[in-house]
Amino acid sequence: MLSGIIIGMLFGILLQRSQFCFVSGFRNIFTQKNFRFPTALCIAISIQSIGFFTLQHYELIELPNGEFSLSATVLGGLLFGLGMASAGCCGSGTWFRSGEGIVGAWLALFSFALTVASAQSGILKHWLAPLLQQNMVTDNFYQKLQISPWWLVISLCLITVLLLIYQIRHPRYQFQDPNKRFKYLSPFTGAALIGMLGVLAWYLSAQTGRNYGYGIAVPTANVIQYIVTGQQRYLNWGSLFVIGIIIGSFVSAKVCADFKLTLPPPDMLFRRLLGGVVMGIGASLAGGCTVTNSLVATAYFSAQGWIATAMILIGVWLSTFIFKTTQCRI
Repeated sequence: MLSGIIIGMLFGILLQRSQFCFVSGFRNIFTQKNFRFPTALCIAISIQSIGFFTLQHYELIELPNGEFSLSATVLGGLLFGLGMASAGCCGSGTWFRSGEGIVGAWLALFSFALTVASAQSGILKHWLAPLLQQNMVTDNFYQKLQISPWWLVISLCLITVLLLIYQIRHPRYQFQDPNKRFKYLSPFTGAALIGMLGVLAWYLSAQTGRNYGYGIAVPTANVIQYIVTGQQRYLNWGSLFVIGIIIGSFVSAKVCADFKLTLPPPDMLFRRLLGGVVMGIGASLAGGCTVTNSLVATAYFSAQGWIATAMILIGVWLSTFIFKTTQCRI
């Protein structure tokens, strides 16, 4: 399980150095008509997709294939999009932003962790469980279409290449401070490294009996459950992974002089806490957060992953009429 915390630390460093932020990235689609982040996300997804199906071909991992609740996913994705806009960070963002010293992220992480833990084994489980058993549908595009997954992999890679070519030919983003060009990773370089690390993460995680790659929501709940109950089953690859994220982000921020304790305005305290709660409920219904759905599940063409991502985008779109835009530090 030691590999969990190592992969988590590397993931935290990459998130912090590339400022891989789903909140500002998704918002910029609507506020600036800027598709730089979706292009970076497609790079990470494409690399993972190639890696996942290669590992499955050689029987080194087994990709999930089951059913999910369509109505719960739609509602959960929408709530998660609204929640992360309110919190100012998504599930992974609560961990790596906390490592940068952003107190608002600490508050969002606290309420997010408690909410997901409550949905897993607490009072919210009674209320959410019935929703998760309604409108069940098959969760696999290529099996439903009865085609080889490699046709979808090739299509995804072609779309990614076209997006990347467009971004290179039509640059819309410049660093205000030229020195930052060398301080931070290019979003595309960061995405490529995140994608490659994601393939390794799944393989190493599978060696411990956890057949999945990056994951935030359930592992975050496991941290709380381990602290409260002391049961060893909650101290697993996933929980060590998320702990590693905050460690890696903190080290990266300190080394690069990015760490700074930042207090949110008093009127934002409740919004950060509420955002974490709404994110927790959304993730519990949608089968995970942006990392689980938008970064990992999309790579093995999970219908739940793509639908949840679409609903998260709609939630973010709605939030643009309610909340002020949140930008990364770069």
